[in-house]
Amino acid sequence: MKFDEFWDLLTRDLAVPRQFATQSKPFSAKYSGGRIVVSTSDDSLWTIDRSTIRQVWSKAATLHESTRFNHANYSHDNIRTSSFIISIMKNLLADKQIE
Repeated sequence: MKFDEFWDLLTRDLAVPRQFATQSKPFSAKYSGGRIVVSTSDDSLWTIDRSTIRQVWSKAATLHESTRFNHANYSHDNIRTSSFIISIMKNLLADKQIE
């Protein structure tokens, strides 16, 4: 799957809020105004732009399938929302190949 296909899937799937979880906490995500809006259980709100998701996607495409969704692989990229993005990607992509 290419990024544009994933983005289309993401925007359709998150037209209504959906529940996900990082390694340490649950969150909900919704597509709104061209961004993904994440709400955590402690009432924090995070907005994630398409370009940030593309950054994580590009890195994920270079990793082996067995390590692609390991949050530690993204810790040096200075993307504060990477754990949310990885969790969403893992949930939506399941067994799909990414390019």
